[in-house]
Amino acid sequence: MISDMFPLDMTGLSHSVSTGKMDRVEESARRGELLRASQEFESYFLSYLMKVMRETVPKGELTANRMGEMYSSFYDEEIGKRAAQAGGIGLSAYVLDTVARNEDLTRPPASAPPFMKS
Repeated sequence: MISDMFPLDMTGLSHSVSTGKMDRVEESARRGELLRASQEFESYFLSYLMKVMRETVPKGELTANRMGEMYSSFYDEEIGKRAAQAGGIGLSAYVLDTVARNEDLTRPPASAPPFMKS
């Protein structure tokens, strides 16, 4: 039979396939963490932007006390979160693109010799 003349070693193949799947899983998990972190950063930025903008508006009767300031603080935080989740102002996407670009620059080329890979 042909299989007797040319035995196939499948151990290396299954290892490389499973390693490739693990790399994709780790990469997608990392991408998810980066997405969450970039959205949190954008949320914080938008909340701070709302706070600073609110400081330029004269205080009314409802917001002139400590409770009004606390309400405004929570409101600004929630607006920032929801705005970031809805797409925001593009800061999250910019952060993701920049991180991806920087990771590609630091990654060695695929054809590099094994001793040059980090």
